Amino acid sequence: MADANNRRSVRRPSIDDVAKLAGVSRQTVSNVLNGRKSYFSTQTQARVMAAMETLSYKPNRAAQTLRSRRSMQIGYHMSGEELEIVKGFTLSFLQALIKAAARQGYQILVFTHSDSNPLAVFNELIARGNVDALIISESQVDDPRVRLLAHGKLPFVSFGRLAPDLPQQWVDIDNSDGMAMLMDYLVAKGYGRFAYIGAEGDEYWKVERLHGFRRALEHHGLNAADGDVFQGSGEAIREQVRRVLGRRQRPDAIVTGSDYIAAVVVNVCHSLGLRVGRDIAVTGFDGGAMGLITEPTITSVRIPLEKVASELIARCQAEIDAGPTGRPGVVIPTEIFQGGSA
Repeated sequence: MADANNRRSVRRPSIDDVAKLAGVSRQTVSNVLNGRKSYFSTQTQARVMAAMETLSYKPNRAAQTLRSRRSMQIGYHMSGEELEIVKGFTLSFLQALIKAAARQGYQILVFTHSDSNPLAVFNELIARGNVDALIISESQVDDPRVRLLAHGKLPFVSFGRLAPDLPQQWVDIDNSDGMAMLMDYLVAKGYGRFAYIGAEGDEYWKVERLHGFRRALEHHGLNAADGDVFQGSGEAIREQVRRVLGRRQRPDAIVTGSDYIAAVVVNVCHSLGLRVGRDIAVTGFDGGAMGLITEPTITSVRIPLEKVASELIARCQAEIDAGPTGRPGVVIPTEIFQGGSA
């Protein structure tokens, strides 16, 4: 009975507690919670957010929504394909996005669409006012989702570049430069015979990664035969790896377009008795969780998802607060993750 009374007597931290710990006024905390950026500095925001985390303070979202007339939710659209277990990159990105949104007092509402009418769910969200902004990924340069959103009033941002006549509300990486940087790294380590395996499809990021591979070969005075460059899926990738590795003069490094493909290559190498990282090098592109579960871990072009997610949320907030900003898109530099595979 005493324990029950003690539990009832524990007081939840209040906005006043947050203000006291952060050394600011109650109104300043309220401004931070409601995203009124013109009323506080970045340093003040950091102190308030740190105090909230220390106290495990949870704002009354219903009251906050009524005051600000905002849902405090940002929608994230993803296709069914992105939820496949092999799409480890998508899940890592979603985690980074949820954390970045939470730091600014927002929640992420994940939604998908029906195959018969993929744009219907967008119209419904806009009509109901369920979210304050939308984030899309796996975007095409000329994306029908963006065409729809560009004619509405709902703020949005894309993880992926957009056509010049669309609002340049996008955040992306330079796939070609990232691949070329990885190739420079491999050549500096002494690798000189390369094969490339990527996913089939004409999405721009797939095209750019292959372009970066070819560009780097030319820069270093190297070349790859037509049979050493392959784009496919499923069992066709496994067959190509076995074919390449079965040659008398096989490549000493297999460069791939994603960590998932790199993991497939590592498994095939193991099945043939080859020691990845010693007998042959294997590299990926993503730098996410998929490359960390292989043995050895995969050397990869790492997409800094935390930076990407933070920039996406910041751009959403700017559009929510001030309307269309007209800012250009932004490119986030990639990094090399040095695993044991190369």
